[in-house]
Amino acid sequence: MNGKTGLQAFPMLLALLLVSVVMVPASAYYYCCAEWVNNYPPPSDLEHNDENAQGFYYQLGGDSSWWGDFIYGDGQALERHWKDPSKSGNGIDYIYTDDTHFAFFSGHGAPEGFAFSSSQDDTFLSYSDALWGNTQMDWITIDACTVLRENSHTNWYNAFGGLHSMTGFHTECHDVSDRGSNFVHRMVGTWTTQPIITAWFIAAKDTEPSTTYAAALAREGCWSDYVYGHGSQGTPGTSFLYGTYQC
Repeated sequence: MNGKTGLQAFPMLLALLLVSVVMVPASAYYYCCAEWVNNYPPPSDLEHNDENAQGFYYQLGGDSSWWGDFIYGDGQALERHWKDPSKSGNGIDYIYTDDTHFAFFSGHGAPEGFAFSSSQDDTFLSYSDALWGNTQMDWITIDACTVLRENSHTNWYNAFGGLHSMTGFHTECHDVSDRGSNFVHRMVGTWTTQPIITAWFIAAKDTEPSTTYAAALAREGCWSDYVYGHGSQGTPGTSFLYGTYQC
């Protein structure tokens, strides 16, 4: 037997441990997450939400100031990951989405919330289930149809438990593969360095026809937030700002 054993193997083991430690960047302090659903009941299934969410997650998670916490799709993407435990059911957002600084969802939406394929706790996250930022979340993007419709955006006011801003769509949007990555490229300087809401509006313009309207809802003082590591952030006020942008 030619392998090293006992004390002879210790230096090699120590070296491997040191390599493992070095592989985790010390500068990665802020955390992002993403979930996506393609596999809805027919005829409502989608095709590109996995690529869309992965584009956001891996681009932002690969930035020197950020680290990807988790990304789940289809049956592993759960409504309870986004639900606050103070609401009905078994919400555990405090150890999932609200334990990160920036959360992204890609799937079907409606003015009342957004949809999952799993029934844990159920297949739809309503605005009344959400309370974000009371743990850690600062920003959330819901890449889904009509979640931020102008005539119902006030439904989301009570979901701001410390959240700075929420981006999404006023109208229906399309099933595209590259909006998430486009969005991040515009925030972190690989293409340009823009505030979150501006980056979202331009990413939507790049990936949607002119009949689509993107939307944003923010606490006063936070409309011009940049992501951490790439600019300044405002202090959330008590009032809200809402706007739409024609793509």
